[in-house]
Amino acid sequence: MPRPPTTITIATSRVALAAQGALAVAVAGLIAAVAAPWAGVLAALLLAGGVASLVPARRAGELRLTPLASGEIAFAWRDPGQEAWRPVALHCDYLGPWLIGLRIDGRRLWLWPDSSDGDALRRLRRELLPLP
Repeated sequence: MPRPPTTITIATSRVALAAQGALAVAVAGLIAAVAAPWAGVLAALLLAGGVASLVPARRAGELRLTPLASGEIAFAWRDPGQEAWRPVALHCDYLGPWLIGLRIDGRRLWLWPDSSDGDALRRLRRELLPLP
């Protein structure tokens, strides 16, 4: 008997945004300490704009993994507020203890520890292990 589908709710990660913001602050501080003051201000403005542009690009939704009788797994994605599931092609690029790097229909999705609850991420890792 096939297992029931696994549905994982994925939220946008605040840890990822904080890590990218901290890296931008460190780079701007280094430029301000080494280069002319105007270069430090320019670097701070450009990096702040870059981090701010990442906020609307963050992705959230639900991922459903349905085991098939053939032993394969069918993947489906649902954006927030939608009711219909759409089948997607999923490729796991990185599977680590803290991060999971997925490519869903060609779009990159990094799952950080706060992207979902720990049990759901553990189940996802278990389902992704046999994938090529």
